[in-house]
Amino acid sequence: MRVLFVTHAYHPSKGGVQWLAQSLAERFVAHAGDDVTVFTTVAQRCELFIDPHQPRLPAGAEMLNGVCVRRFAVFNRLTWWRLNAARVAYKLRLPGQDWLRGLYFGPLVPGLRRAIARQPADVIVAASFPMIHMYDALAAGQHSRRPVALIGTVHPTDHWSYDLPRMYRAIGRAQAYVALSSYEAEFLHPRCPGARIHVIGGGVDAATLDAPQAGRDFRRRQGWGDDDVVIGMIGRMTAYKRLDLMLEAMPVIWRELPKARLLLAGAGNNTPEVAALQRCIRSLPHPDRVTWITDFAEEDKPAILSAADMVVHLSDRESFGIVIVESWAAGKPVVASRAGASPSVIADGENGLLVSYGDVADLAQAVVRLGSSAELRSALGQAGQAKARRQYDWGIVAPRFRELLVELVQAGSK
Repeated sequence: MRVLFVTHAYHPSKGGVQWLAQSLAERFVAHAGDDVTVFTTVAQRCELFIDPHQPRLPAGAEMLNGVCVRRFAVFNRLTWWRLNAARVAYKLRLPGQDWLRGLYFGPLVPGLRRAIARQPADVIVAASFPMIHMYDALAAGQHSRRPVALIGTVHPTDHWSYDLPRMYRAIGRAQAYVALSSYEAEFLHPRCPGARIHVIGGGVDAATLDAPQAGRDFRRRQGWGDDDVVIGMIGRMTAYKRLDLMLEAMPVIWRELPKARLLLAGAGNNTPEVAALQRCIRSLPHPDRVTWITDFAEEDKPAILSAADMVVHLSDRESFGIVIVESWAAGKPVVASRAGASPSVIADGENGLLVSYGDVADLAQAVVRLGSSAELRSALGQAGQAKARRQYDWGIVAPRFRELLVELVQAGSK
């Protein structure tokens, strides 16, 4: 089968969608012998779509682990005009305001739609909204009469980015839409009449992430003791991840767990958000008990997760929350907000703890409860690990994706 993936960014760019596309593409090649091509941009970070000063990768084609990756240049000028036209139209609810927001989000890739239409492929897979390459992929697929599957990774609570009538219409026209959680699917069903929505969760390398010795070595390098309780927050250093809530809870947690340590790890640029978080850390009672690791390599993730005693995930904007399953695969319990997709993934009290979104006292109480009981941490972590291996391992998830694509190709050939 010839598969064309269309994404806004791809390895070595970091992000959940990039990792999803890479994992599927490489597994289709390695395990099914598929001919896989990826059309993407030169972006190393998505900020390139609106900021020409951001780093970029070379344009052109290369082979990466059996996958042909073709990177396209982007147009990233007139950002001020694009943003303010979108803001005014959105505020006034003018006709076409969702189209103007798309022009701001980008990526604006000259020639992409034509290239997709000309690329030999049996099926086209595009990820993710609100980026406008999704519409290019759908239009090109319709023009060339090939099936299109969209992986939207829609964040329902982010109205500015995802409350887009144009997006809802596109989902309804695609031959298939893959939602990563029942939460995402339930949000889209009433908004996308006729949409063929399939729920397939994200995938993890469960065996690779279970790395207790690597975790012990990581703790030793950090100078942490065996009785230190390490609270991990793993993910992009951005406002909606709510690291601010965790920092606000730490003084309360330290009163009950004096040996608690906070580990913050993830992609983070020199942004005002990051600077504000760093100032907040310096104002804490024990700033020396906070470890900050930015832009770590993917191969370091098993050690980082395994070094933590628990992982906290507070975002309400995720369509899935892959860090939950990654933490489970490492045998770690998760504390998450009772908001967004987390309650559709976590069974409260069974494989994690859910707390009220934005409630610092509730968060601190849950962390202290886990931190005070090694038995509870072990029970929740083992239950989560069993679920990760049973339901979210790539050996299970990738074939489910591929089976859907095969069905689309077969249906299109009839």
